[in-house]
Amino acid sequence: MSNRIINNSNDKKERVSRSQHFTFIIFIIVSAIFWLLIKLSQEYSETYNMSITYQDVPNNKLLTQKIDSTVKFNITARGFYLLELSMLHPEELVIHLKNYTIHKSDENVYYISTLPLNENIAKLLDIDPSLISFSKNTLSFKLEKLVSKQVNVVSKINVTFEGSYNLYKPITIKPSKVTVYGSQTGLDTIHAIYTKAVELTNIKENTMIDIALENPNTKLFRLNPDKVKMSLEIAKFTQSKVVIPISTNGGRYQIETFPKMDTIYFIVALKDFERVSATQFMVSPEISGVNLKEANKLLLKVTKHPDFVKNIRTEPTDVEFILLK
Repeated sequence: MSNRIINNSNDKKERVSRSQHFTFIIFIIVSAIFWLLIKLSQEYSETYNMSITYQDVPNNKLLTQKIDSTVKFNITARGFYLLELSMLHPEELVIHLKNYTIHKSDENVYYISTLPLNENIAKLLDIDPSLISFSKNTLSFKLEKLVSKQVNVVSKINVTFEGSYNLYKPITIKPSKVTVYGSQTGLDTIHAIYTKAVELTNIKENTMIDIALENPNTKLFRLNPDKVKMSLEIAKFTQSKVVIPISTNGGRYQIETFPKMDTIYFIVALKDFERVSATQFMVSPEISGVNLKEANKLLLKVTKHPDFVKNIRTEPTDVEFILLK
């Protein structure tokens, strides 16, 4: 009986102790909330940084350097707002230069006042402009006079053909030249503009494509136009050959070759096959820079051929010879 009374007494003490602990924890939490609300209701000053992007550069100028690439400003407001702003504020500020008065401070160095930026940032952050103060009165950048020059367009195209099809004529690019705008120092480094890399496979028909041009530095250069048309004229080819005498005329020495005839192999478009004639070809020994008194053989080279044949080779590729008196 006495043990039961003792146990009941202990249970009551534990319940009272747990209740006191719970009440204490609630008190601490409520106190912390009130303390936080009091702190957040007070005014604070917080510093923010935003990266700058300049747009709408004057037409006759080129932005070559952002001397001030970030803007630093203070916002004085209640803690509630600063807490929200720290989580939501944008990291980039776009400055449209056409909306600001641009002042010149040095050769190619210009600046704008930060005072008009108050309205810009205030709208962006949805706050009163009077709460914003900038660490600098101006933002500086470099503008250089825009000049231009024309350069050739070079294609970066890789083409494979189906079966015996091939290019009938060289690839044409229109326009073949483009105008590059930039600073004089920048344009001195530009000698050609390349197309984007393009790969065409198993081609067997005439093809025309639009290809964008690669701007080597979009911040320093503008291209006009910024894309070109590329045309590929395709034809079906066949192999053919002609057998002609080896020409030995025109050198300082008279020579006789062995053999005296050479076979020239090539491919030609089917539509041009009937146009091919042996008289359109000439093959000669290469004697330039060769000591004929010591050499045993001479390489052969095709010195004349019609412009509508491709992949030309000779058989044999070299010949023996003797000097004639």
